[in-house]
Amino acid sequence: MKKLILFIALVVAINKVSAQNTGANNIVIEGTADAKYNGEYVHIYNNVLKEKHDSTIIANGKFSFIRPFKEPTRYMFYSSFEIRTKHGYSPFGILVDHPSVIHLAADMGNFTNSKITGSAAQDVYDSFNAKSKPLQTAMMDKLYVKYGKAYVDSDKVDTSTQKYKSMIKDYYAFMADNKKESNKIAESIIRQNPSSFASVMLLDNICRDLTLAELEQLYGSLSPKFKKGFFAQSIEDNISGRKQSAIGSTVNDFTLNDPKNNPMKFSSLKGKYVLIDFWGSWCGPCHQAFPRLKELYSKYHDKGFEILGIATESNNDAWTKDIVKSELPWLQMVDDKANNVSQKQFAVTEYPTTLLIDPDGRIIGRFAYNEEDQRDQKVASIFKK
Repeated sequence: MKKLILFIALVVAINKVSAQNTGANNIVIEGTADAKYNGEYVHIYNNVLKEKHDSTIIANGKFSFIRPFKEPTRYMFYSSFEIRTKHGYSPFGILVDHPSVIHLAADMGNFTNSKITGSAAQDVYDSFNAKSKPLQTAMMDKLYVKYGKAYVDSDKVDTSTQKYKSMIKDYYAFMADNKKESNKIAESIIRQNPSSFASVMLLDNICRDLTLAELEQLYGSLSPKFKKGFFAQSIEDNISGRKQSAIGSTVNDFTLNDPKNNPMKFSSLKGKYVLIDFWGSWCGPCHQAFPRLKELYSKYHDKGFEILGIATESNNDAWTKDIVKSELPWLQMVDDKANNVSQKQFAVTEYPTTLLIDPDGRIIGRFAYNEEDQRDQKVASIFKK
């Protein structure tokens, strides 16, 4: 009888511990892997929630993570084996929208091929991946047929040749077509699954390619349950930023710090034509755009033309050093996640982006990276008057 009582007490204790680990407010990732990977590590991180990279070891073909549920989000995973054998990794994401137990069958050699059960949101997102993946395959096949697989896949081609330039041009053209079809698939899935967190994620991915009316209609159709947290806020910021930065609208005044950490108001530039250059020290295309910006500045600065750089940064030291290294003579401000003026007020999601503002503070032009000719012609036409 005593043994039976002790056994029951032991079971109760074990169940209590298990209940604590898989409690009402936790996300539990129960993982499995081939036993040959025992001793290897699986890593987890979540930049959105500012959770640093963490890891756990595989033992007897199993591993697990426990995280408190904070909001609907996506956790990212990768393996130490992949880093060691491939000298890098492709992160694998799992959508979580409520406290739950999720099972992860890890492919340690290629983590993006891992399988998930227990997340309905992930199932919806995976349906998008399954439908859009053939588009990517077909796009690459076109390039292989035209240029040869060995040439397309090579990392040692001469980038100065006409063949390479033609390939890159075709790549971007194919990508644009591919994106249109992929977005149609995403829209269809969103409309079919308005109560899924996956639809919020998909809409955040494609919202920059939709008209404002289309975006507002799709966002309005989603469940209020998921209109909170980082990804929903990102969509709302994009909507707000588009409305505030439409051509013809007046820029609402804002204040950001200059390189000397002094606050600067945008309104201090009223009375001048201002080209706002949204850039970052981490952005390669932004640096490639500097020579043409320098030409504009040199030609028109003495005629009442100003350039204002607004850099989106997480490292101000890198930003200030880059200004000096790149020899940028125009005014500079720094944006960050706390202010997020670039997104909330101007809906900037691609870098570089430039906006042209008239002396009364009205937006009279918006230009993407590949629209430099139109931008420069617009500025030239102003000062020829």
